Amino acid sequence: MQATLGEFELALARPLLTAHGPITVRRGIEVHVGDNACVGRGEAAPLPGFGVETYDEALAALERWAADPEGDPPNQPCAAAAVESALTQLDAEIEGVTLATLLAGKTPTQRRIATHALVADLDPEAAAQRAARAAAAGHVAVKLKVAASDPIGNGAAAISAADESARIAAVRRALPAGVALRLDANGGWDRSTAIKVLRRVGYLDIEFVEEPTPQPADWAQISRTVGLGVAADEHLRDPDALDRLVEVGAIEVAVLKPAVLGGPHATYDLARRASMRGVRSVVSSFICGPIGLRIARDTAVAVDPHGVHGIGTATLFADPQPEDVTPAGGYLSVPTEASTGTA
Repeated sequence: MQATLGEFELALARPLLTAHGPITVRRGIEVHVGDNACVGRGEAAPLPGFGVETYDEALAALERWAADPEGDPPNQPCAAAAVESALTQLDAEIEGVTLATLLAGKTPTQRRIATHALVADLDPEAAAQRAARAAAAGHVAVKLKVAASDPIGNGAAAISAADESARIAAVRRALPAGVALRLDANGGWDRSTAIKVLRRVGYLDIEFVEEPTPQPADWAQISRTVGLGVAADEHLRDPDALDRLVEVGAIEVAVLKPAVLGGPHATYDLARRASMRGVRSVVSSFICGPIGLRIARDTAVAVDPHGVHGIGTATLFADPQPEDVTPAGGYLSVPTEASTGTA
């Protein structure tokens, strides 16, 4: 088996403000395995502040593995996911099925899958307008980034608790009743701030709040106090972490990223475990390039083809991305034939 690597860089059309700082560009490493007849592809694109290895660490690990692809895969999260993704996709190509079919053991009947739109504008009016445009375009859910840090980079909150509540309310009011609103704090609030912000908007129709604080021990109390379900993302790295969160009643939703969870097989298995514990799953990209988006899309189809997933991030990039990973009317098409696609 041959393994080759390639590097890429994709600029975002505008900075994406998060609690871990602004994201302006995505650098990644493509992994290609197989031969001229069948090729599997994976992608490693670490993000600073999100609990994974650095870009240089991922690249070094993948270079060591590519020199001996029959040896042990890397241990680092993004590098390991890239290798497993490429090998799993290669298996699907060899068997002549889609990745979703390989994972779920059955061919999906859905021909499209819903994506939520991502909104991060700090100005309430701008955020509301962007959310309204997303709903008008066909998205049935919007994820609003909250608890963003100061874009200058001093670590302080970008806006006050009162202004954050007003911003959330403005976005919710701009959305039709049938469009869900999801909040993602990336662990950027402390418990007091989370309760202060969310109490003011608890009466609104909000689907869930993701990672409200960096301490999962806070989440059950926050959920009870403000009346909102909590989703876990950064704190879900393995089955044991899922079990601990479920046992203390901390979460209702698992946000699963194949790019950091070991690839599509590990993500699918974790989603099945979550389902057995009464927790539903939302599959999400890691602001991935085209290869990573295809992996996330096909994993989402296998996990929950009727759900609304965070796999529509191709629209965040400055340059147009391939049609098969770019949402149209809020949806991505579901592949019906085995294909690794082209980056």
